[in-house]
Amino acid sequence: MREDHRELIEVHVAGICLRETEAGIVALIAKRQETRALYPGQWECGGGQVHAGENFEEAVVRQMREEFDIRIGGAIPFSTYEIAVPDLSQKKIPGIKFVCFCEGYGEGRTEPVCDEHEHSECRWQSIEDLSGFDFIPGVRDDIRKGWEIFSRNRDGLHNRERR
Repeated sequence: MREDHRELIEVHVAGICLRETEAGIVALIAKRQETRALYPGQWECGGGQVHAGENFEEAVVRQMREEFDIRIGGAIPFSTYEIAVPDLSQKKIPGIKFVCFCEGYGEGRTEPVCDEHEHSECRWQSIEDLSGFDFIPGVRDDIRKGWEIFSRNRDGLHNRERR
């Protein structure tokens, strides 16, 4: 029963952030710092822990702002995931993946900026050219799935940003 015992666990969110350009659809990708305990030096799309008092969408919006100084106009959950952490008592960190629409940047910015603690570089990359990047397993497929969801829900995401 919940009232008798509460578990303290870590829960994550991950965002596949996309935007439309004249050249096509691009995804925001970032290379993890070599000093990171999990997946050092590999490419991802951003995300992290859900904080107390946040729901999942609020967490992915905050993570994208903190990690890349971008504003998210809408986010749609599309999958769950887990990170194996055998050294921790919880053994697995559960998470929810979102496809996100980039509506802009922090004040005065025209491009994303990496949080240097988290990532050594970040960039907008064409979803047609994801080869040559050492992605965390599954991320390349997640970008493609994110694009499918984004393309089916494009109008809904654009409308949500104006709310």
